[in-house]
Amino acid sequence: MGKNERRSFTIIELLVVSIITIVVSGISLVIFDRYKEDRILMNQVTQLVQILELARSKAIANDTSQCTDSLSAYVSGYSVEVNTTTIQVVPHCNTNPTPIIQHIEPQSVFVTPQFTINYNNRGYEGTTVCLPIKNITNKQCQYVRIDETGLVTSGRCTQCQPLVCSCP
Repeated sequence: MGKNERRSFTIIELLVVSIITIVVSGISLVIFDRYKEDRILMNQVTQLVQILELARSKAIANDTSQCTDSLSAYVSGYSVEVNTTTIQVVPHCNTNPTPIIQHIEPQSVFVTPQFTINYNNRGYEGTTVCLPIKNITNKQCQYVRIDETGLVTSGRCTQCQPLVCSCP
């Protein structure tokens, strides 16, 4: 070896390192995108659970704060109304109600596009109901379940067909 010889990377070594970096970056982006879509669905489920629990607690407490004249208002219960774009908590007031409105994530779709859950001053008034929610981007499903006692639970569906999401 002479004095002027340099030790450097060959073009093959640089290509191999570049290809490995590109492959790892591509895989990371796919994993991150799946994670992000899964979080969107989980956030929508969490939001629905919180709204259902809010409506239940407001109904049991006979909360008149969402009525226009809260001093003389009477509340017979609350409803959670879901349509294709919003979730609303609506008080059943003897005066004009002011609903609490939450918007649904654009990637999230309720399998049943419109429904209403009613609460009275004793709590939930109904039978067990399962509310499937689907992320249309990654085709994953989760459910929110309300049993006859008013207990709200959520979980991941075992199957996610166009209109199928079974609750346990």
